[in-house]
Amino acid sequence: MKKPIVFMALLVLLAGCAPADDAGPSPSSTAPSATPTDGQTASPPTDEQVTWAGKVCSDVSTVQTDVQGLATAAVTGGDSVGTAVSNQMDTVSASVSALGATVKSPPENLGDDPELLAVQDSIDTVDTSLKTLQTSASAVEGTSGATLVDALATLVGDTGTVLSDVGAAAQTITTATQDTSSTLGQAFRAAPECADLTS
Repeated sequence: MKKPIVFMALLVLLAGCAPADDAGPSPSSTAPSATPTDGQTASPPTDEQVTWAGKVCSDVSTVQTDVQGLATAAVTGGDSVGTAVSNQMDTVSASVSALGATVKSPPENLGDDPELLAVQDSIDTVDTSLKTLQTSASAVEGTSGATLVDALATLVGDTGTVLSDVGAAAQTITTATQDTSSTLGQAFRAAPECADLTS
């Protein structure tokens, strides 16, 4: 099979898994004050809690970017596609691991927040789909011809699944942000990094 045909086929697959620009709502572009307003029943967040919330949002954005980079490596890697995919997969694995560590280590007095479990569960889903992606990335190495095309198609499909799960995690954070009775929601709203998070 000629390489231009292979490239175009994979490009079509990649286009199918790219997140849409208007996939969902995002928090306001300006970070409002953490001071509670009418309807807020929880304590306002501490500086430590706001910093942590910002790190969560930043980590989610990093994972999104790194996974998109893996899909790009799959369609532009050329003769060294196996190496390109392997190297980017290492980057993706590290960023998902960092996100998981951040989410599982909230600062004091956030552990009982009802929104926290939903955010943690959404990150667990990303971690689960990552394991499938790691398997499909490994299958690309050392292959050629039709086998390589099939492996890359599977990889791009699994990349789309992870991107979808990351988008769902971002939406969970957005939902938490809208809860004015939650300390965690207030922390997400007050963190500048969360203003640019897209679901």
